[in-house]
Amino acid sequence: MTEAGIEAIATYVPPGRLSVAELRRHWPGVAGPGGVSTVAVAGFDEDVVTMAVEACDGALAAGGVGTAAVDLLVLATCSSPYAEHSAAAEVARALGLPSDAGLVDLAGSTVSGVTGLVVAADAVRSGRCRRALVVASERRTGRPGTAVEALGAGAAAALVSADGPVAIGRTASTRFGVPTRWRPDGERALHHYDDARYELMNQVVPAVTAVLADLREDRHAFLAVGPLDVRSRSLLVRAVDPGAEGSSFEVEGTGDLGAAGPLFALAGAVGGEVGTAGVCMAVEPGSGAVGLRVALGGAIPVRHSRPAEIPVDYVGYLQRFGAVEGPVPPSPIVPYAATPGALRDDGEGSLTGSRCTACGSLNVPPRRRCIDCGGTTHVPERAPRSGTIVTYNVQHVVAVHPEPSPVAVGVVRLTGEGGARGGQVSAMVCDSDLEHLGVGSPVELVYRRLGADDGLVKYGWKVRVVPETGGAAATQGAARGDARS
Repeated sequence: MTEAGIEAIATYVPPGRLSVAELRRHWPGVAGPGGVSTVAVAGFDEDVVTMAVEACDGALAAGGVGTAAVDLLVLATCSSPYAEHSAAAEVARALGLPSDAGLVDLAGSTVSGVTGLVVAADAVRSGRCRRALVVASERRTGRPGTAVEALGAGAAAALVSADGPVAIGRTASTRFGVPTRWRPDGERALHHYDDARYELMNQVVPAVTAVLADLREDRHAFLAVGPLDVRSRSLLVRAVDPGAEGSSFEVEGTGDLGAAGPLFALAGAVGGEVGTAGVCMAVEPGSGAVGLRVALGGAIPVRHSRPAEIPVDYVGYLQRFGAVEGPVPPSPIVPYAATPGALRDDGEGSLTGSRCTACGSLNVPPRRRCIDCGGTTHVPERAPRSGTIVTYNVQHVVAVHPEPSPVAVGVVRLTGEGGARGGQVSAMVCDSDLEHLGVGSPVELVYRRLGADDGLVKYGWKVRVVPETGGAAATQGAARGDARS
């Protein structure tokens, strides 16, 4: 049977940060996540889809793999923007994956990230696909004033193929306990029974112990485990095997990352010594655990994308989840069709353009007549994902709901493009310090929410300023996705 392994991993954490101290200031006496100082908060225009695109971009770039080589996408999440509609399809559209690539949506459970790795490995071993892209992405919150209110946000993606050096071996799972955390249908916030120690000792520990026994682990080596806060993870490891050591990750600064948590932990473990073997484990109190054996047969590239952090106060946190609403601007206000890659008739959605065969100008979005010479013969082409600011203005009113002012909107010259008007796109600026924005500032195009129409989320491309020090991301391995095709 064909083997299966991981060949590259990437993670993305949004820039917003809510301090646990700020949370406790508003809810004195309410317990917070143990050992966590801040939680990552998604922006007004970020969700599961946009963060998954960021992580997948990183995994493809780190692995030096083009989109044409991916024939299965698995998306795991507890916080999809849709109760019915494939969020994986939205991610595939943004990435520009082949239209015949398989799509799998795994939703509603924090064990779905590890389950996604199991699904991908099985598909590779069976010959169903050559290479699978597994991404777990989360944007969760709990009920205000509860111990589980402050949950993290982020996404992690892994490329799985027959040649992946990090071998995926035996898998096991167990169903254990009764629900202690749940989100009712139609509600945004997580509910729970407020007894963290009961959850850990009476639900998580027995489930983890059963999975380890099924995996026949003589040495209980946790390469990765989640989603747990710092204190719970330490207690779990000591309870299962006092002598065990396991990798940790930046959960202290990101908070509970749900289905993405174990993949984040795995990303921190795969840089270990070649020959190391252990377990990647996902747990869900009241449901059970899923684990798989992982063996480090060689080094793989790992990419971590971390835009500059932006402090978020508690009111801003509530606003981002719709718990507190401010003034609503008149409708329509979202410049949906004016944003590159966001046209309703753009079935690809992956920042497509058309290259004029007469003058060579790149038209984004595609036009029937070239914007520079009026030519009518064009060749489809993916637009570059980077450029520089040509001109911009800053609007100091609430320009686009629900984002607060000020908002910058500018024209970007795409990298390597000429032409009088071709090779340029207009876009909003996000996640950037507008005081340092200027003509000539380098930017990268990122996939974001543009609004919603009757509950249908509108996605498109915005730009994020790239710091002159080398980029908005801290990277190990390959550079950002220029290797993609």
